[in-house]
Amino acid sequence: MSNLTISSAQYKEQTSATIAKQLGGSLNVFELPQIAKVSINIGVGKYENKDKQSIAEFVHKITGQKPKMIKSRVSISNFKLRKGDITGISVTLRGQRAYDFILSLVYLALPRVRDFKGLKKSSFDKNFSSYSLGIENCAIFPQVGFDASINFGMQINVVFKHKTEVNREMLAALNFPFIKD
Repeated sequence: MSNLTISSAQYKEQTSATIAKQLGGSLNVFELPQIAKVSINIGVGKYENKDKQSIAEFVHKITGQKPKMIKSRVSISNFKLRKGDITGISVTLRGQRAYDFILSLVYLALPRVRDFKGLKKSSFDKNFSSYSLGIENCAIFPQVGFDASINFGMQINVVFKHKTEVNREMLAALNFPFIKD
């Protein structure tokens, strides 16, 4: 794919036929797996305030959406945490931005991981309603780059509209690099 954007209409045209063929029948339009949202969470409790702002800027570059700064509600003296301190950064992507982020993750970021063997198929929850993925270093995204002064990890959760095993086939149709069985 030279152009790294896919609309939901293109997804329905390209992948619905593939998924229906794999499952041995035709699927109703309402039975097609769809991505409800992609949530990205980053814990920033150990960083300084200026580093937290630069991490938020990096996340804005990666996702194209301004992140939400999560603040602590209570003070905890054992953790040297005060009420109102920023402890996390969160972004929820829906619709076209979710598909854009997934495609940039699959085609641009994951191929830059050193010694990458693939993603686990077991990272689905028991209902197949969400897929979780952890990234240890943000430098795999070309928007951040390897020369970034701050390295941070992130948790990515892909949440689906339907709770079926077909969601795994959908991610495979979107070229998620799963480990071969």
